Amino acid sequence: MLEPRRQSQSSAGFLADPKRRKLLFILGPVVLILLLFGSSLIIAESDSKEIPTAKVKRGEVTIKITESGELRAQDQITISAIADKQILWLVPEGQWVAEGDTLIIFESEKYVISKGEAESSVQIAKAEMIQAQSDYESMSAKAEAARKSYETLPELAKKGFIQESEVEQQRLAYEEMVSKKRALNAAIDAARANVDRADRALAQQERKLRQGVVQAPRAGLVVYAMTGDAENQKKITVGMTPFEGMDLMYLPDVSTMLVDVELSEVDLSKVQLGQPADIRLDAFADTLFSGEVSYIADLAKRKISRITGKPTGAKVFDMTVKVNASDKRLKPGLTTTTDVIINHYQDAVFIPLEAVFLTEEDQAIVYVQKKGRIETRAIVIQESNDRVAVIKEGLQEGEEILLARPESI
Repeated sequence: MLEPRRQSQSSAGFLADPKRRKLLFILGPVVLILLLFGSSLIIAESDSKEIPTAKVKRGEVTIKITESGELRAQDQITISAIADKQILWLVPEGQWVAEGDTLIIFESEKYVISKGEAESSVQIAKAEMIQAQSDYESMSAKAEAARKSYETLPELAKKGFIQESEVEQQRLAYEEMVSKKRALNAAIDAARANVDRADRALAQQERKLRQGVVQAPRAGLVVYAMTGDAENQKKITVGMTPFEGMDLMYLPDVSTMLVDVELSEVDLSKVQLGQPADIRLDAFADTLFSGEVSYIADLAKRKISRITGKPTGAKVFDMTVKVNASDKRLKPGLTTTTDVIINHYQDAVFIPLEAVFLTEEDQAIVYVQKKGRIETRAIVIQESNDRVAVIKEGLQEGEEILLARPESI
């Protein structure tokens, strides 16, 4: 009981001293600040040691939009089915063919038979025409002989060597031969018409037979056409029977190639015709091709999912990029990664995109680490791509920033 009293008296004595009271008034606010903020600064320093950081850099920055695309030729010849005949053979896809090379062979057995029958008909018609000509020539000779014989009889009748009835009989015989001669001449015309008709029938069968073999109208790279709906598309194959007019294959002109890309509606305002682009083939990732935007659709469309084949909620615009180079590796159908260059900064202050955070008021901020303390700082972003943000205001080269939001702030 006495000990606490002595402590109370000691404390009272301490406060009674004017010099000690003055010291307490001076040190009190400092102690209070340490009590209020000292723990948070220590936590922040400890917390920041577990968060990766990055330096604010200065240098070249390229702002670009990256999309997947597919190569196609600007010009191509389409090979279509002439009739609904079964495909027996196809030239391999991707093969380079010369003009006149065989591309497709259709089933044509019935046309082979028909052609044989037509050839027989031509031979028969020609034989009949030859026979008709021979009969005509024979009758012409007989008629000529009868004419000469008849012309001598009237004089003999006047002299009384023969009867008038014999003269009349010879005249009738001659006229009959003349009549048969005219009939045989008509038979020749009919036989010639039969030959012409048989030739036309044979030509038709030969044409149908030739249609069973499709040849390349010009040199090019063979690309098979797709058949079926959007969800069940497949390439043409041997054994299928196409309908008349159906696309079977293409012969593209690979000297001028294009890339078809779908541009997101959020990026539409950033892209203009003529903007440069970098193109990489997934099959040849180490090679870079240059190009430029040559077409942007006026109307949006629903993006089709590559997995389900059905429309998604996203809206896209068809965009075409023309490849500036001609290269044998540029083949229709190859997948590309296309970077449309939006802007290029020669000397920009930039930071990793993961170092940028937003407040509830959508203010861009970063966490700057300096001398063991963490400072929350508002920044102004000039532009950004999928990796970095170009800083207009708020940061200087060399400052250290956190790549994650500290839990203590």
